[in-house]
Amino acid sequence: MVQPSTSYSHIENNTNPCWWKDKCLRRNVFHCLGISLCVYYLGYDQNLLNGLQAIPQWQDYFHHPTSSRLGLATASVFFPAVVTAFLGDWMAARFGRKWGIVCGASMIIAGSFVNAFATDFNMFIGSRWIIGAGGGVTKVCAPALLHEIAHPRLRASLGATYYAFAYLGGVFAAWICFGGLYIPSSWSWRFPTLFQFAGPLVVILILVDVPESPRYLIRRGQEDKAVAILAKHHANGDPGDKLVQHEVAEIKAALAAEEANRQTSYLDFLRTPANRRRLFVVIAISIGTNWVGNGVVSYYLSPILKLVGITQPVQISAINGCLALWNLVIATTVAQFVDRIGRRPLWLTSTGGMLMAYCVITALSASFAKTKTSSVGIAVIPFLFVFFGFYDIAWTIQCFSYTTEILPYELRTKGLAIFVCVQNLALAFNTYVNPIALAAIGWKYYTVYICTLSVMLVIIYFFFPEIKGLTLDEISVVFDKGMRGDRTNAARDLEAAGNDGLECKTSEKDGESHDEWNEHKV
Repeated sequence: MVQPSTSYSHIENNTNPCWWKDKCLRRNVFHCLGISLCVYYLGYDQNLLNGLQAIPQWQDYFHHPTSSRLGLATASVFFPAVVTAFLGDWMAARFGRKWGIVCGASMIIAGSFVNAFATDFNMFIGSRWIIGAGGGVTKVCAPALLHEIAHPRLRASLGATYYAFAYLGGVFAAWICFGGLYIPSSWSWRFPTLFQFAGPLVVILILVDVPESPRYLIRRGQEDKAVAILAKHHANGDPGDKLVQHEVAEIKAALAAEEANRQTSYLDFLRTPANRRRLFVVIAISIGTNWVGNGVVSYYLSPILKLVGITQPVQISAINGCLALWNLVIATTVAQFVDRIGRRPLWLTSTGGMLMAYCVITALSASFAKTKTSSVGIAVIPFLFVFFGFYDIAWTIQCFSYTTEILPYELRTKGLAIFVCVQNLALAFNTYVNPIALAAIGWKYYTVYICTLSVMLVIIYFFFPEIKGLTLDEISVVFDKGMRGDRTNAARDLEAAGNDGLECKTSEKDGESHDEWNEHKV
């Protein structure tokens, strides 16, 4: 259940406080959840690769791929996004967020069909390149559109739910692969592979009714159209609604503040201390999403379980399916409370809990390698669930939402492009190396991730500010104020921006950088 934020209760709005009792809010939630299906393919892919490794017919058909070949196949879905993420930024700025999503989703559908009918392992790898290319575009455009059309009372919950929908794809993949174990022909793996097209197809169908981003339209000089969209989807058609007027004023003020830098480039991330902070946080999250130990389990659950004595395909597939369901439930549940709990507490609790769970998993795996005691091996399983439970409460639900929220409009899709590019570079390296390292040194490889988790915990503590209860445009100002920014200052700066037009200049005070807004003729 999507939980509304109380941050906008002081602004009159022509909607019911309970979104499920209001027609326009039900439509808004439906649209945002539909956009969230853009990451269905990614969760599906993770559990598909896990499931296929447990299907004997797939192993036989492709002649039991070696660890290096398996790593290449897994990494192949990430390499193209290193480039196509920037294509997504260009499409989002030139043609709008919606068309970027349609283009990316169409490529994923095409790749799924080629993948399902692959006749050799090279074709199997090539089809995954097509899927990855489309995914790079959608992962830039989709979170931007979702955050920009979501009703402000619901944005935090809907934004956090976005990446949790990857687990919906994971649930389908895990249990379809489980069923594939009982199909004697090559369709035991072809059908699970083909079904990857379902998520992006639904996205395209839902996009027919989804509006374009009001921020994009106002930036393109189509304010009347943007107001009409906000009125329809945030106020049951009332263009004079106070919340709608507040949103329009905030968007215009934020855009005015960025007008001095209207020829935006990627170098803008290096030009001010605030933007350098943003860039550092974006890169830290993009690397951390799969360099905190989850990457090993996500794609190589089968060899991990074999390291602790669990070797039966049915057992491996069942654990894979249950883990996917667990992840979906935990992520979607906690996503509803991000604006009540706060981003920082979730980041710190998640990473600290993962570190403790991973230490236990490493110790149990080391003990089993020495003693071969089955009870020790089985004990690893519940701690895999504990580990992913902690992962889900922040790294799943906040990796895209937090990244999107801290980026101002003019840098939003550029920042997301950098995020997706770095994330996929890290994923490609990680997924290629993981099976080779597991085959070579087994459980000892886990110590690498104990180190990365420790580093991430320190980075989060010192560099991740709290942003709960703020609008997108207030967040862009608050982040500039450092860890001690507040809503009052953000609102004041935005109001000044709307009245005068602004130019951002950086000053240093007490060792902490602040962005001061000065008058600028537009």
